[in-house]
Amino acid sequence: MIARPWLALAVAAALLSGAACRRREPPEAVRARANAAFLESQLASLEALVAKAEAGELKTRDHIAIGISEGVVKELLDASLPQETTVAGRLRVRIESGTPVFRGNKAFLVFRARMSSVRAPSAFASVELGGGLDEFRLKEGRLLAQVALGHFTVLETSVGDLAADVLDNLIRNNLEAIQGAIPNLEIPVSLEQTIEIGGLDEGAVRVKPGALPLQMAVAHVVPVNARLWVFIDAKAGPWQRKATAAE
Repeated sequence: MIARPWLALAVAAALLSGAACRRREPPEAVRARANAAFLESQLASLEALVAKAEAGELKTRDHIAIGISEGVVKELLDASLPQETTVAGRLRVRIESGTPVFRGNKAFLVFRARMSSVRAPSAFASVELGGGLDEFRLKEGRLLAQVALGHFTVLETSVGDLAADVLDNLIRNNLEAIQGAIPNLEIPVSLEQTIEIGGLDEGAVRVKPGALPLQMAVAHVVPVNARLWVFIDAKAGPWQRKATAAE
């Protein structure tokens, strides 16, 4: 099942709250608290973005801009799922779906997972996991970003409240291991790394063959209005001359 958009926003926002409760909260309480935190953080982040732009620190004129919609990222996530891992030899984690959230200068991925006991598969829980995106980079024709898992909430469970609390603590204590099952974001990006020039040897204008390499790196990322804007800094050179047959 894919999380509803408003639920994805609420769960993602809980990353911003920084409050990690030891007692398991009802999903309704998590949604309400997370949604309020998300809206507050969205306003603060947008104000910081505007201030950065007014100070001239957000330069985009000489950059290549790539806009990636939530829908495109959703398709890429679903293509890489499901993924499964076992935690502490006791908990089987199956990541079933993911939802991107690009709003208010914040980029999150919210995953729906099924967690079950290795010894008793009938004891399971439906869980949502939230993670922020960071360390954006370009590599071999792909835009890569890591998912920093920071929040989870148990939505429903087949076991009683006491067992659910045990499950909640087990997940909390093994978030780092569970992150191993979370796929990093990989977006194919077609950017030429070299401009090849074959040369001209006829007519009045003659040009020797060569190549102009391009060095590209992610300058900054702006997630707004359900779209991830990635600004690429490109630098050319030095010119690499190719030897001709006559030489």
